[in-house]
Amino acid sequence: MSERPYERYIRPEEDGPDISLYVQAVSDDAKAWFEAQKAVTKLEASEQVGKLSSTVMMGAVIGLIAATVLMLWLVALALWLGQLLANNALGFLLAGGIFLVLGGVFFWLWRSVLRDKVTLAVINAMHDDE
Repeated sequence: MSERPYERYIRPEEDGPDISLYVQAVSDDAKAWFEAQKAVTKLEASEQVGKLSSTVMMGAVIGLIAATVLMLWLVALALWLGQLLANNALGFLLAGGIFLVLGGVFFWLWRSVLRDKVTLAVINAMHDDE
């Protein structure tokens, strides 16, 4: 370390520190600090957006797979019911009714319970500090 810690505030032709150099240095340091804070904030925000978008993408893929499996099960159920009733159209109609009832139950659960839990999960994913 230097003998004179305030050496950066001394003009070459002078012997002691200059207040204008000190004020300029403080101003430059403050500007640099604010720019660094701005960059850190942008980086943290982009990280949160990245985490959220990966969570949304994973949810969409799982939802698509679940919907496909459900539809295949319902087609299989319709064919099975059609064989039991000896009328494929009636089997598909009955399976469609079951699907309609399941959709109504899901809609009711969504409105009463699930919507708030999903919203909370998204907010927590955005503010997770891991």
